[in-house]
Amino acid sequence: DMQKGFMKESNNFLIDRINEYISKNHFDNIFLTQCINNDNSPFQTILNWNGVTTKEQQEFAINVPDSANIIVKNCYGISPKDIENFKNLGIKEIEICGTDTDACCLAISFNLFDNNIKPIILKDLCASSASSYKNNHNNALDIMRRQFGSKNVR
Repeated sequence: DMQKGFMKESNNFLIDRINEYISKNHFDNIFLTQCINNDNSPFQTILNWNGVTTKEQQEFAINVPDSANIIVKNCYGISPKDIENFKNLGIKEIEICGTDTDACCLAISFNLFDNNIKPIILKDLCASSASSYKNNHNNALDIMRRQFGSKNVR
């Protein structure tokens, strides 16, 4: 969810890094997740969190390639419909980057793994927006190494 409403001093460096990574590499498919924190989202109904509700906050902070597929979501992970779309495209592995390592990146990694799609976490292209961002980021990477294998956290 590389959206303006999630960008803080602690993760702002990701914008240039991800833009450069996308521009220098060829991908068969590019998927961007976009959080729409609406009235029905668990963020509001369970956490009473009302962030990222405006159009400006929901805008992407990175350059969106013309070929990008946008996955709209209102929670940490992605839907079974999105997973089915990946399978229909023959996708066997997905590189994951963005913010937050300890939230959406982690949740999506589990979504993929649980559906037999290999998550590859690009650790230098992930960060956390939390006040204890370094600890959150590093703790999430430790969990990912344990759960998905060290070779899949690059």
